[in-house]
Formats: sequence, C-alpha cells, structure tokens
Amino acid sequence: GTNLLLEISDTVKDPTGLVIHKGRIISGTIKKGDNIFLIVDKNERNATACNHTATHILHSVLRQILGDHVKQAGSLVAPDRLRFDFTHFSQVDTETLDKIESLVNKRIQENLPVQLEEMDAEDALKTGATALFEEKYGDRVRVISLSDFSKELCGGIHTSHTGNIGLFKIIGESSVASGVRRIEALTGDAALMYTQKTSNIVRNIARLVKEKPEALTQRVEKILSEQKFHEKEIERLKAQTASRSADRIEDDIKSINNIKVLAKKVSVDNPAALRDLADKFKEKIKSGIVVLGCNTGPKVLLITLVTKDLVDRFHAGNIVKQVAAIVGGGGGGRPDMAQAGGTKPEMLDKALDKVYELVENR
Repeated sequence: GTNLLLEISDTVKDPTGLVIHKGRIISGTIKKGDNIFLIVDKNERNATACNHTATHILHSVLRQILGDHVKQAGSLVAPDRLRFDFTHFSQVDTETLDKIESLVNKRIQENLPVQLEEMDAEDALKTGATALFEEKYGDRVRVISLSDFSKELCGGIHTSHTGNIGLFKIIGESSVASGVRRIEALTGDAALMYTQKTSNIVRNIARLVKEKPEALTQRVEKILSEQKFHEKEIERLKAQTASRSADRIEDDIKSINNIKVLAKKVSVDNPAALRDLADKFKEKIKSGIVVLGCNTGPKVLLITLVTKDLVDRFHAGNIVKQVAAIVGGGGGGRPDMAQAGGTKPEMLDKALDKVYELVENR
C-alpha cells in the first residue's frame, strides 16, 4: 500500500488453514492485490516464546510435586507475564510454591533443548504426550518435548532452549473456581525487575525499623504485638477516664421541670465507647434523660437515653432526631435509646443546648 502502516492485533486461521491478520491502519491506504511487508516485533515474540515454554515446564513440575491429578484448566501466555490454571483440591502453601519455583528454575538452568516434532495424533498420544481434552486436534499434530519430563501437544511458539527463559518468578497463587487454582508468574527481565523491586521494598522497610532483612518477620511480629498491647491499654485508659467522668457529673446535670437532664460533649471516638459512657451516666442519675455527643473527625455521633420511668413522656428517638438535625444529620431509635450522626461538628454545642429546650417545652 501507499505509505501503509498497519498495526496487527491478532492472527487467526480460517477452516482451510489460511492465516488471517487482524489490525488497524495507522497511516496510508490498502487495496486488494497490494504486497505487504510484515515485520515481527522480535522482543515481544521472544518474550512470548519464553513464557510459553515456561508454562510447559510449570505444568510438568506441578504434576511432579502436587500429583498426577493436576490437569491444565486454562492459561494465558503474554509477552510480559504468564498465567496457568490447573485442577487441584486446595491452596498451594508458600513452602510448596517455593519448591515449584525452584524446580522450574532448575529446568531452566539445565538449558535443555526444546524439541518440536510433527506426527500422527494417534502416535503422539501413544508416546505419552499430554493433550487438552477441550482442544480439537487434526490428524497431524505437533509435539513439544523437554527432555524426558515434559511432552505436550502444542501448536504455539516456543524458545529453542529452556535457558533462554533466564528466570522464573511466581507472583501469585489464587482460586479460580472450586477445584481450580491459578499461578501467575514472570520470566526473564520482567522476573528480574520484580525481584529487584521487592528486594528494594524489603531493604527500605528494614532501614525504617532498623533491622536486618533476614530478621524482618520477627521484628514486624513484635511491632504488631506491641501495637495490639498499646491499643488495649488506650481503650483501658479511655474507659477509666470515662468512668471517672461519670463520677463527676453532678455539676453538668440540670433539673428542668423536676427532670434530671444531662446533655454533654464527651471525648470518645467510637459508637461503642459512647454507648458505654451513656450507660454509666444513666446509672448515675437513676431517673432522667442523657444525651451525649462526640466528634469523630469530620463527623458527629449522638446518643440519647431515657430512663424507663420517663418513656411515657419522652421518646429518645424523637429527641435525638431533632438534635441531629442541627448537626446536619439524622437518626432515631426506641423510646429508651436512640442514636444519630451528623456532619457539622462545629454545631455540636448548639445541638446539645437544644436538649434542654426540648425538655422544657414538653
């Protein structure tokens, strides 16, 4: 074509075996009868070939380590990665994945020749070549052999020697469906870059916690244990502070129409702590209305408790709903207990003052 530049995205074969190229025109024009000069991206082709051969090695290693029940259930071979789905009854643990990865790399380091042979399909199966049951094969098939440990029917592109793969790195193991597991991996330069990146992360973390990389696991476990202890200690101190606060509420209680009312802003940061504190205040006043509010970052939490002797006159849900409206929120609940939230913490003091007005006007 005239100044034609065509980007090929896929190739397929029609029923007669004719290869059809699919793509999009980047520039120029094309017409029937034009001669087209095809250029293969060698880097992508070689990377794809290495990943394909690596899946064959992986398949054989999985059968060797996990058992003969392993069968291929799907795969993806791309220039930058590979994915292999296989039948297996449970998650593959880290120790076993390490064994699989090591054995695959051992096969790569042996630099074994990748042998390609065409033969009758029946003869190929007699030699022990593995076939995919969902695939349809013609009378003549191509067999890919890797020494004496792998022999599969395959029409895809492969590298000439296993050593060309360079390096194999597993980056993920997961479940695809019941009884089907998936391994994702990288090879060659991609595997090296991934290894370097993760190694740098480990070194940076080791530097931050002032520990040798090989001792990181124990160090992180210690940090998490200390964090858990400190979190429990903080909760204990908060509860202790709240309990002491409950012992000193006399000055905060107002008597309105002979009803004890406590509307107070408190320093807690979660609904459970707010409820616990409200219960303590309720026990302290014995008869009355308790409304507590707290700021949790950009939000407001509110709780209202009404003692049982007053629920025929005051409804906690109605009170908290009107108070929450002032802080830009809403809520509700039972006659004796109700909760609400809001988005205007700067209005909390005004909202709590509303409680006294509601009781007085009842």
